[in-house]
Amino acid sequence: MSNTIAQATSSTTQTQLEIELNGKVQTGTMISLNFNALQGANPKALGYFVAIWQGNQIMSYKEALHTQLITTSDRAGSVTFENLSIANLDYIIGFGVNNEDGTTICATMMVPKGSPQFSELPEAQLSSVTLQYQSSDSLITSFVTPAYNLAKTNQNWIALFKGGFTANMYKGANVICTAMVEDNSNTGAVAMNNIPGGGMVRFQEYTIVYGMGTDASGNPNYSNLISATQFKVP
Repeated sequence: MSNTIAQATSSTTQTQLEIELNGKVQTGTMISLNFNALQGANPKALGYFVAIWQGNQIMSYKEALHTQLITTSDRAGSVTFENLSIANLDYIIGFGVNNEDGTTICATMMVPKGSPQFSELPEAQLSSVTLQYQSSDSLITSFVTPAYNLAKTNQNWIALFKGGFTANMYKGANVICTAMVEDNSNTGAVAMNNIPGGGMVRFQEYTIVYGMGTDASGNPNYSNLISATQFKVP
């Protein structure tokens, strides 16, 4: 999903990119989900998954009632969950971007008890990142993520890339600098100071990416991108 917004703090127009998730009750025992990942994503290769828990809280990956790996290589697709008891029980759904790390859930959606057949599920809680402030050599980003995602514990991070969003960012291409989220709030801000290379150039395009998890060396795992915003320096 792309949203174009204008930030009053920086007079910079930016285009936000998010993973979309929506769902519908098909019967008293079945729901369907539709997702649309970020451009360039290959959900199957990257290990995307969906899981469902009984109740209204995301628990550990191993405690999920059902889990499904995303098996399409297309960025958009759908899955179903069956054998539910929607008339009597609440459920919560989590969408994750790395099945080898069950803490990479970046979107959640409730299935309220008693939801009628063919009703749309409530709006999903998504992860997003926004440019809050920028100067020539520093910036501040704000982020939002579902309450389950403990941003510091789950090694959430922000990265600045040169140019518009491309599939090469899943490999870390053209990254300028990164910063880890330093607290477990599901909303917050991250600052980047003394941006390398002399800072950002006027009239050039950049992308801020929000991601989750690190690799074996402790560096950001660029495969786990969950949101981005593109902007041009005024």
